[in-house]
Amino acid sequence: MATRRVSFRVGCMTIEPVPEDVEDPTRLAHAYNDIAYVSYPNFASHPDHLASVATLLGLDVAPVATARVLELACGDGTNLLPAAAALPRATFVGVDFAARPLEVARRMTGDLGLTNVRLLHLDLRELPADLGSFDYIIAHGLYSWIPADVRARVLPIIARHLAPQGVAFVSYNTFPGCYARRAVWEMLKYHARAISDPSARLAAARALIAVVSAPLAGEDDIQAALREEVRLVGKGSDAVLAHDDMSEPNDPVYFHEFMADASRSGLAFLAEARLGAMASARLAPEVRQALAPLDRLEREQYLDFIHFRRYRESLLCHAGALSRFVVQPPRALGMHVLPSLTLRRAMASPDTTPTADPQVTAIIQILMARWPRSVSVAEIADWRERVLPAGAGSTRRPIEFVLAELFLADLLDLRTAPATITAVPGERPEVFAPSRWISRERDVVPTLYHEPLRLNDPNVRRIVGLLDGTRTRDDLIRAVGGPLAGPDGIAILETILKKLAAGAVIVN
Repeated sequence: MATRRVSFRVGCMTIEPVPEDVEDPTRLAHAYNDIAYVSYPNFASHPDHLASVATLLGLDVAPVATARVLELACGDGTNLLPAAAALPRATFVGVDFAARPLEVARRMTGDLGLTNVRLLHLDLRELPADLGSFDYIIAHGLYSWIPADVRARVLPIIARHLAPQGVAFVSYNTFPGCYARRAVWEMLKYHARAISDPSARLAAARALIAVVSAPLAGEDDIQAALREEVRLVGKGSDAVLAHDDMSEPNDPVYFHEFMADASRSGLAFLAEARLGAMASARLAPEVRQALAPLDRLEREQYLDFIHFRRYRESLLCHAGALSRFVVQPPRALGMHVLPSLTLRRAMASPDTTPTADPQVTAIIQILMARWPRSVSVAEIADWRERVLPAGAGSTRRPIEFVLAELFLADLLDLRTAPATITAVPGERPEVFAPSRWISRERDVVPTLYHEPLRLNDPNVRRIVGLLDGTRTRDDLIRAVGGPLAGPDGIAILETILKKLAAGAVIVN
């Protein structure tokens, strides 16, 4: 094939056509080595969240504190290692086939002194059969983004290594929602089809995005919707653009196709990791009526049709591990409760009224007042009896039913155990060690609840890196200088420490 010369708003460049072999795992590994995939902690994949959902549905899972956890495609460890640091008596194994991100994970493991972690540089096709049994298995950002022959092994690997009462988390792109996004992916890949240099590919893709994003006079609703998809892709980082949007392969599936694959491997659908995704509260009555006769798997597929769902985070267990899949609120009685990220963001607005129910409002108020600490369900039950007694002759639902409904509505989160966390920084404040380590190079760090916390201010990131529990406030002011050196330095520092505590990253 002859060399082609292209000029498209990124200057002129000579491009040598490169044949694509999307089934070559070596090429895929090089892609992750060439452009680092910037990952974030995913709350929904944390072992304690998996345990909470599974427990609520009736599965007798292993205690999280001493669990065995496997992450397939662990990348740079941003999702795995904070959990390992927070659960020192649990054991963690991470597997990835790309050397460069795994080296980052190894450096973090060594610097944090984590002795409960093993990191393996392996292709999934080389995974040893004697790797062991795991209570929780995570496959985040893997299933849709690997060659077909490797994808065919993912769920059998999970089935082989999942403990009898274990839970697996698998994320994947889904149809029908991804049809619109795939139109954008295909445009970008066509435009950059002959470019081998990763940076040049991204530059060409962003040039096309800029052109196609421009509004068209008299465009119809479909054109406007697709143009918005282009704009959304353009807002993503280079890592997302390279490894999600322009990834080869990137194969969305229908939910029923994913479940057929799971069933062949002896696995069953437990629930979505975020239970609210299964709820029907927002559906019109006639839609709920139409869905009512369907079995649970058919219902999930039709919910994808209704929502045009493009992405799922599904929890799997062994077929036969449960005889029924129903939320059982009494199983929440031994858990702990905290306001969800959705609720906390909503409550940041002074005009927010999340519910008209005075009992629920009171529960939300006590959870917000106790944040960043969680509250045991038993304590909330006792508080309700003392502060909100039922009227004479009246009845009310048990507290566990109220809390389960709020969990399903994404207004609160459940944990099987409380996190070690403080609301008031001590004399020598200390930030969660993985947050300190990650703040050296990134502006998004994990909280003690495994949520992403963005640190936009470089000065705040510098302070976070110093909060190792050895420095007093005076030490911090001398070390940082700059904005803290003036007469308002101590007040500025206290404001920063207060915000970090509210961000759930302070352990002392």
